[in-house]
Amino acid sequence: MLANPPDILLIGIWGEAVKIHLLHVNDVHSQLENYMRLGHQLREVRNRLKRQGQFVITVDIGDALDRVRPETEATCGHVNAAMMAALGVDAWIFGNNEGLTIPVEEWGNLVTRANTTAFGTNLQQESGKPFPFFRDSLIVQERGVKIGFFGLTPDYVLPYGVLGVRPLAPFAKAQEAVADLRRQGCQVVVLLSHLGLYADRQLAAAVPGIDLILGGHTHHFLSAAEQHAGTAVFQSGKHAVTFGHTVIDFDEQRGQVAGIECKPVEVDPQGPYDQQMLSAYRGYLPDIEERLSAPVVFLPERLPVNFDRESLLANVLADAMFEESPCDLGLVMTGSLTASLLVGWVEMRHVLGACSTPTRPLAMTLTGREIRSILAKSIQPEFYNKTGFGYGFRGSVVGYMAMANATAEVEVRNGTRSLGEVTVGGEPLDPHRDYRLITSEYLWLSSVFEEFKNGRHIVYQKPLVRELLLDRLKRDDFLDLAKHSRYEVSHG
Repeated sequence: MLANPPDILLIGIWGEAVKIHLLHVNDVHSQLENYMRLGHQLREVRNRLKRQGQFVITVDIGDALDRVRPETEATCGHVNAAMMAALGVDAWIFGNNEGLTIPVEEWGNLVTRANTTAFGTNLQQESGKPFPFFRDSLIVQERGVKIGFFGLTPDYVLPYGVLGVRPLAPFAKAQEAVADLRRQGCQVVVLLSHLGLYADRQLAAAVPGIDLILGGHTHHFLSAAEQHAGTAVFQSGKHAVTFGHTVIDFDEQRGQVAGIECKPVEVDPQGPYDQQMLSAYRGYLPDIEERLSAPVVFLPERLPVNFDRESLLANVLADAMFEESPCDLGLVMTGSLTASLLVGWVEMRHVLGACSTPTRPLAMTLTGREIRSILAKSIQPEFYNKTGFGYGFRGSVVGYMAMANATAEVEVRNGTRSLGEVTVGGEPLDPHRDYRLITSEYLWLSSVFEEFKNGRHIVYQKPLVRELLLDRLKRDDFLDLAKHSRYEVSHG
């Protein structure tokens, strides 16, 4: 049995045709202007359908918020939740941005502020107990027809583990949820999935009994539903440039779904804002401004970021990660940073602008040979100019590799760069030795340097890299340490 019994909503009488209208949003990622335009358009569609006597339910399929956005960072996502409440969202499944970047202590407050049913079907506390603010499912009942909803989010075991959260295997929990909803007499079962399109296709084939999977996470723009083993699978893009409108036709006589039609609705990029969402947003602005304008440190000199060579701010970041989790060395891509810090008072908004990624550090073990291979690639333009994408990356290019407790010689001859001697802790890098290093989860998860995929004994760290940078910027010793060059470049 599921840990939490489902909520049950009783809906009024429809007309002759039994139709279920679902308006669904996914992967807004704090694109707040788009979100308010989407809200205006979605509300118009919903109001029109309700005037016609139709039943409509509005759902959010995760990653509604993103800490890259100053307003989200300053309010820990509360401004997003308030806008969701203003829109009138009936159900919400946490995406990885809600789950992995917002402190667990704030989850309940977010759900309360959003004034919606939030699913935690495959998320538990470390103790194995359910979170009291999550529901496993939601049942909507009308005229003898029961529609059951549940939600799933990716089971990122390692990063959730450091937060004291136990993610459960999505497919197993899906089987359990479907069986429970069918046992309670649900004739229609809908999954809100932040697992991604590829996983949704597999789940449809592996778990019978789901009529519809509405998805997110992989940002696919589908023009119509896919059919997999009798289950309709659909996803409607990202960043609130579209939302989905799905209509389920239910055959009362046969007691089953007769058809499902899914379509994306394009949002007018010049359209008006939803006034209720705008009002909710404006209500937070005084607190947001106070938080973002808070002074952090006075810089007597500029801390630049360069993506094609060593730079001071990147060294500060690498040193901060290294001090927080002592290892043999630290390696992090300069692309974690998005702006330089200038002379004068640095405010919170400037730190967020300089390091907008919500990524976390992680420790791993690699051989000296693997580390040398990474560094040999990282000094080449085709690597440091590569566009970063996904896995918490919020910058432009991957950038140069910043190092802590390590140095490297680079020779430039006829425009070609080659790696010379590398030292770790003042000793030559041993290709046969194992080294413990601190790096970022992006470098482990992405495919830029395949050597990171060989990392062993992975341990996630709790603070975001931005939080470490913020703390160390206040210390003169870190600014002085950053001036110690890690790369010795010679021209032949």
